[in-house]
Amino acid sequence: MSSKRLLTIFGATGNQGGSIIDTVLARPELSAKYALRGITRDPSSGKSKALASRGVEVVRAELDDVESLKTAVTGSYGVFGVTDFWAVMSKAREMQQGKNIFAACQAAGVKHFVFSSLPHVSKLSKGKHTLVEHFDGKAEVELVIEAEKKDMIASYFMPAMFLIEMKKLIQDHGQGPTLTVPYPDENIAVPLLEPRRDSGKYIMGLFEAGEKANGVEVQGVSCWTTPKKVVAEAGEALGKQVRFQSISGEVFASFLPEAIRDDLTDMFLWIGEASYFGLGTEKKQAESNKWLVEGADLINWSQFLKEGGPWKV
Repeated sequence: MSSKRLLTIFGATGNQGGSIIDTVLARPELSAKYALRGITRDPSSGKSKALASRGVEVVRAELDDVESLKTAVTGSYGVFGVTDFWAVMSKAREMQQGKNIFAACQAAGVKHFVFSSLPHVSKLSKGKHTLVEHFDGKAEVELVIEAEKKDMIASYFMPAMFLIEMKKLIQDHGQGPTLTVPYPDENIAVPLLEPRRDSGKYIMGLFEAGEKANGVEVQGVSCWTTPKKVVAEAGEALGKQVRFQSISGEVFASFLPEAIRDDLTDMFLWIGEASYFGLGTEKKQAESNKWLVEGADLINWSQFLKEGGPWKV
């Protein structure tokens, strides 16, 4: 029997789960301590086979099937759980999937559960923004975990908006490259994350901290910036001016497909008012960064654009 602690990673072929695997395998001190099991819906996929070739045990499970989840996490010291609202387009179903992972962890006697959560926008906004279902569902699963975890250690990783999504927002609709969003001004604080590069540095820090990380919420942020800095640094990368344009929520909503319109518009309005995690949370980032694995480096917006290579808008 291996003396290593087994970490079971949901979303192993995705950004957050993949980042955990990258982080462990890149650090001898972690790979000597932890064995890795990756959960996937399709072990025969190219991504799954690539994981197996790196020494990761690949196991099939379905988030809607609790029995398959119990089998998948058996023998695990720690489990990282992540759900994807956009894959199911249902707050209720996503919440059930999150609760299913937690129930499986309880049944298997998992010691430390790290769940990918997000802020509870409905509560934080005091009922003003109630349509951000892909945030609120995860936050409500977190509440269930906290209420029912008993002697399990539970920690929460809350990923910021992805850097690539900010890049996609810069478009030219005939007036030159422009960041067009329903933010009130160009000086609000905005958190961004490079999920594949930096998520695992936070999540493995939580696993390493053990009992000290019980109940801890971490703001998963690569860098804090502002729309003013975003367009200035994007302009440097593009070699031409990039503008910031503030628009109404109604106009922003008109750009979006109906299926995601209400959720994403309300999310951007919330970010514009409260900087994603809540007002003033940029000043509290050091409290989250103390959970990073030792020596972790985080990317910023300017670096991200340079590393992305030639870019045209």
